[in-house]
Amino acid sequence: MKALDKIKFVLDKILEVVSTITLAVMTVIVVWQVVARYIFNSPSSITGTLSQYLFVWMIMFGSAYVFGSKEHLTIDIIKDKFKPKTNMVVEIITNICLFIFVLAVCVIGGWLYTSKQAVQIDPALLISKSVMYFSVPFTGVITMYYAVYNSVLAVKNYHEGKRTFGDELSGTA
Repeated sequence: MKALDKIKFVLDKILEVVSTITLAVMTVIVVWQVVARYIFNSPSSITGTLSQYLFVWMIMFGSAYVFGSKEHLTIDIIKDKFKPKTNMVVEIITNICLFIFVLAVCVIGGWLYTSKQAVQIDPALLISKSVMYFSVPFTGVITMYYAVYNSVLAVKNYHEGKRTFGDELSGTA
């Protein structure tokens, strides 16, 4: 479990840092776009397109991070009434279902769609549109890791007599 914890810690930090940097860069780009348009009367198509690409990547990194830290929207009213063993089984089944869904839709489907978009060139940035779509299979793999991690954590917590909740550092657990 220690190796899984270390990998999760590194993934969490990478996703946090990349999401934060992406948001900062997007903010600067959008501010520049507004200044260029309204003050210099010279809008840039590059800044608009680049901010869209960065937004997609930030959303995908953020969604993987939120799932990994168990801060996504959940309705626990029924799950909280389960006995610990039932709670563990439900947690594992949920993560297996999510793993299969993410594998099929995000990783395999996302990769197929990304491959189809590889030949299309974005006219503003002059790069392949697959750069934007690659965020789906990339973060899908990370989400699959988190699903495995959360299942192992559920078993560990069951054996230690704990419940599986969100990240205690987040303030919403």
